[in-house]
Amino acid sequence: MSIFTECAARLQSSDEVERAYAAEDLGYLNTSEAVAPLIQRLEREPSPVVRDTILQALARIDADEAIEGSISLFASDDAQIRNLAVSVLRLKGGRPVPFLKTVMESGGQDERKFVLDVLSGIDAPEAGEIYAAALSDNDPNVLITAVENLGRIKAVEFRSQVEQLVLYGGHPMLLAVCLEALAVLGDGSSLASIQSRFPDLTALPDFLLPSCLKALAALGTECELADLARLFLRKHSRPRSMVFGALMAIHERLDPHGPALGPGGDVLAGLQEVTESDEHPLCRYQAARVLGFWADRPEVFKFLRSSLESTESMVRRGASESLQVPAFEADGGQVPETPGGTP
Repeated sequence: MSIFTECAARLQSSDEVERAYAAEDLGYLNTSEAVAPLIQRLEREPSPVVRDTILQALARIDADEAIEGSISLFASDDAQIRNLAVSVLRLKGGRPVPFLKTVMESGGQDERKFVLDVLSGIDAPEAGEIYAAALSDNDPNVLITAVENLGRIKAVEFRSQVEQLVLYGGHPMLLAVCLEALAVLGDGSSLASIQSRFPDLTALPDFLLPSCLKALAALGTECELADLARLFLRKHSRPRSMVFGALMAIHERLDPHGPALGPGGDVLAGLQEVTESDEHPLCRYQAARVLGFWADRPEVFKFLRSSLESTESMVRRGASESLQVPAFEADGGQVPETPGGTP
């Protein structure tokens, strides 16, 4: 009896440990004929330990049959087996890509989604054709997974396709992942696409707001500062805090010698109101930091200076950072009476 025949027979044992050892031995044999019995056993194996051992064995076998056998498991009714198949293929690096291209061309929608699940866990520069096909797919789940992957790997060569999905995509989750991808991939044209699709930020649905704010934080300019500074007046609680976060991110990227933004009195008054409100301390801190954008204005400077004596520590911290002085109560010193002045 050959070693292969012996191992294949032990793989059918009623003893869990014996099956695990048999699967491990088949993997070490590293032969194409070991693939079929491993795949067949995996589809009816009840033990998680043995299943994991079979996964490792398939990953160890270099033959193309191990790749094809794993891909065949995409059609399994067992979600765990499908996930195991994805894991096996990821362990093989870029080698499965030519086989995955075929699945992307002729497989069903679930199989196409699994192809992208595999790619999400490997570095495969040669997978461009798969992503190009995925971005023209009719299935939202395929599109969503493709865009998520492209953002993760920073594939800027697909920027324009993602922008088109922002302009014309209809699925809410797809729009959200496209916005988040453009926060990584985007440039000025991406910002224009976002503004074209969402010209009025105050009308943006709350479920899209976090993703849109991520994109604006990464791409926005002085113009977006003005829009966001007004948006916070329409938002409360957590959304308002996210608006402040985007404002601060944009401001950090701007040229400090560039044109100053001139907000309306309602914006400044609203920011002052937040710092003195009963909102979450983080939100109040952010409001004080955003007010610091205009600390060169006497009325804003005066307010921030008075905020150094606030009973809320986060407000004191925000004011001290905006004025670029040590926290008042910690330093025990004085701050200027006017912007740029001396104590």
